[in-house]
Amino acid sequence: MNDHRDPQWPTGDDPDAGRRGRRQEQSQESTGFWKPSFDDDAPAAQQPQWPTETPPERPRAGQRQPAGGRGGPPRPPGRPPGGPRPGQPMPPPGSRPPAGQQTVRVPQSAPAEQPTDVVSAVGGSGGRERVTPEPELLTHREFDDPEDYVDPDSQYGEPVISDEEARRLRRKKIWRRVRRTSYVFLALAMIGPIIAFFIAYQIVDVPDPNTLANQLDKTVTFTYADNSPFMTVAPKGRRTLVQYPDIPKHVLHAVYASEDATFETNDGFDLSGIARAVWNNLTGGGGGGSTITQQYVKKATGNEDKTLTRKALELVTAYKLSNTKSKEDIITGYLNTIYFGKRAYGIAAAAEAYFGKPLDKINEYEAATLAGVIQTPTKASKDPDYVRARWEYVMGKLVENNRLTPEQKANAVYPEPVAAKTEGDAQPGGLAKQFIWQQAMDELEAAGFPEEQINKNGYKIQLTIDPAAQEAAAAAADSVMNGQPENLRKALVAVDPNTGRIVASYGYNSAKNGTDYTRGWYNPGSSFKPFDLVALLHKGKGLGETYDGRSGRSFGGSKKINNSEGNDSCGERCSVATAMEKSINTVFADMAFNTTGLANVAKAAIESGIPANIGREKAPLEKPLDLNIAIGGGRFTARPIDMAGAYATFAANGAKRTPHVVAKMTDPNNGDTVIYDGDQSMGAPKPAFSPTDPTENAKIARNVTESLIPVINTTKNGAFKCIEGRDCAGKTGTHGCAEVPNKTKSSDNCAAWMVGYSPQISASVWVGSDDNSALRNKQKGAIFGSGLPSEIWKKFMDSYLKGKPKADFGKYVPIGLSPQQAQTETKQTDDNTKNNNTPTTSTTSNPPSQPQTPTDTPDQTTTSSKTKTNTQPGGGYPCPGGGRPTCGPTPTIGDPNNDFRTDG
Repeated sequence: MNDHRDPQWPTGDDPDAGRRGRRQEQSQESTGFWKPSFDDDAPAAQQPQWPTETPPERPRAGQRQPAGGRGGPPRPPGRPPGGPRPGQPMPPPGSRPPAGQQTVRVPQSAPAEQPTDVVSAVGGSGGRERVTPEPELLTHREFDDPEDYVDPDSQYGEPVISDEEARRLRRKKIWRRVRRTSYVFLALAMIGPIIAFFIAYQIVDVPDPNTLANQLDKTVTFTYADNSPFMTVAPKGRRTLVQYPDIPKHVLHAVYASEDATFETNDGFDLSGIARAVWNNLTGGGGGGSTITQQYVKKATGNEDKTLTRKALELVTAYKLSNTKSKEDIITGYLNTIYFGKRAYGIAAAAEAYFGKPLDKINEYEAATLAGVIQTPTKASKDPDYVRARWEYVMGKLVENNRLTPEQKANAVYPEPVAAKTEGDAQPGGLAKQFIWQQAMDELEAAGFPEEQINKNGYKIQLTIDPAAQEAAAAAADSVMNGQPENLRKALVAVDPNTGRIVASYGYNSAKNGTDYTRGWYNPGSSFKPFDLVALLHKGKGLGETYDGRSGRSFGGSKKINNSEGNDSCGERCSVATAMEKSINTVFADMAFNTTGLANVAKAAIESGIPANIGREKAPLEKPLDLNIAIGGGRFTARPIDMAGAYATFAANGAKRTPHVVAKMTDPNNGDTVIYDGDQSMGAPKPAFSPTDPTENAKIARNVTESLIPVINTTKNGAFKCIEGRDCAGKTGTHGCAEVPNKTKSSDNCAAWMVGYSPQISASVWVGSDDNSALRNKQKGAIFGSGLPSEIWKKFMDSYLKGKPKADFGKYVPIGLSPQQAQTETKQTDDNTKNNNTPTTSTTSNPPSQPQTPTDTPDQTTTSSKTKTNTQPGGGYPCPGGGRPTCGPTPTIGDPNNDFRTDG
């Protein structure tokens, strides 16, 4: 057992008593805090009394805590909150604990273990010097708030707070974390880009102008569908590198005005331009913020991605380029490598392409033209109006930059660019290949692959053209047209109904004529009537429906509509099937006006494959509509390529495919990776007439085919039947001329068609002229759809189908009444034994609010109130989606106040 006894010192005195007393005095003097100065041996009256009263009740919510802390007893007077401070002495041994607690005595040590005596300081206790306290290491004290004093050993536990106070404290804690996190992210947002810019600056490469120019000079290879060679295009021959001193100053000023007004002073990028571009993008405006240096970097890297990462790297590279290369080097490299359209790379080649002169001969107004086309060079190749608008813009900027005076701009004359040279002139096959190449480039551009990108990468392009079919088309057209008047032009397009591939495209007159007739716009005449029938079939009415087929009828107060030569052979109850075979105009006018509605005829044509838009241009089927649409006259025109595609939809039983000339494009530098698949993107079938009902879709197409089979079998006593008894169907069409004094008469024809198909191929043939003059054959006779066009079509079809397996159109399931169910009063006059080559109607165009009136009297005329300007040699106008070659002769668009004619 350990007994607790007071320690007994040999001398009777505590050797540490004096030192403890001094320390206590110093502590009191230095801090002013209360310190205990009693021990267990002090009399009870001298010892402080600890509180013994009953503990107070736990404070309720909303009550102020007592000074002693939350839930604890009040602090004794003078007791330091939170215990003794650093530097203060602990209570002396033996100090009495608070009342209610048992005193624990420390056992007395053995004499040998007792501490040695402390010698008193010199001077004795009364005269010894004050001991300076040791310096405190803690220089700042934050005293406890008496309100927050908590005794961890308190028997009263944690305080109770209200739910509202708890939520407030949680919200405060959450927002404190949010603030701190925001500070971190804000710091990273400020510092991160700086660090990223510095790192990127060290690793990006600066492009070399000469290296870049050589990289752009790659050969593009075109092949036929069977991979045999078609043509090659080498951009190298169209680029001439120039040095900075060779570039006229006014050319530089024009380029700066067009592309980057601050080029000579900026650091490779323009913050105001970037901010402006961001604002334009946010507000739906246009315009970019790239400087000339940034554009040059983009061309050098070939990275056209529209991402922030690419844009950031472009900016860093531009900044580094500006710091490592001179402005002269940058602008020279830029002007040597950019594309100007018209297949011209570099400013020197552009001067030759647009104005046929060397760069040093370009004047300041021509320089403004060249600078203007930099923004959208491909569009500049096709749209003369765009080139002029850009010229006006650059001229205005030159005035703003004080490079031209307002008077100079006002007196300036727009310099008209010269006609571009064609690629096909130097290729075997001449313009025939040039036109196919141009269509391929148009398709690829529409798919997002501009010519510049194709040439830079040296892609390989496989075309859909079948060399045997192309040869057959050329042979058929040339043999039939041989010996015919020189003013005649022809076009033939053949489309595979099962793939949408254009297997043959042939449409030019001679190597001196830069016009692509396969994509020109012409009135289709009666070859448009199958679209009337599609609209009727949508109404559930079929080939057995009957209409008044007599000539000289009016609709809605319009002038009279006549049939060819006043033909009344179909009678008062003429079936739709007979009307199609005999091409009775009044039946189809009645059908469109009273049964289907004109808008549904336009819709049916678009469903079949006549485009509503060609690129950004509207096709001639837009409103306002008039009765001319029923018989393919007036302002309603179509292209041979579209007619072949629309009839191919009938041949494929309603499966519509977009005619295309690009099968696929591959990258030979990367294992022939497929870059673009034309067969997949354009040749994929879509239901034309009933997207939700395949059976109905096929029935509509098959009913149209049923109406067109007799046309082939009976025209000229079956002279155009397909070989070997194969299934074929088709329709002829002829459009009458406008009467022009000393040139044409209203009885003349200006366009003739034959469009037909088998299950394996659809082909359209057009014959016309460059100036819409009267068509005469070598026997001086008028030309009709059943004449030269049908002869060309027959020769091509026989050649193409020879040796191929036979195929049929499938079973005919009538919609509505069948031809056998029709109650007719047809007079037995076989119009096909007479002159089937007479135009069937002349249509008088009325204002849009009134239907048009086809007539057939010789004195009625057709004049054009608006024609497109012929800016190309050899006739024609720029292709809607094409480039240098033009598309067909300028079409005669029907004037609402004049008449025109069309036939079967």
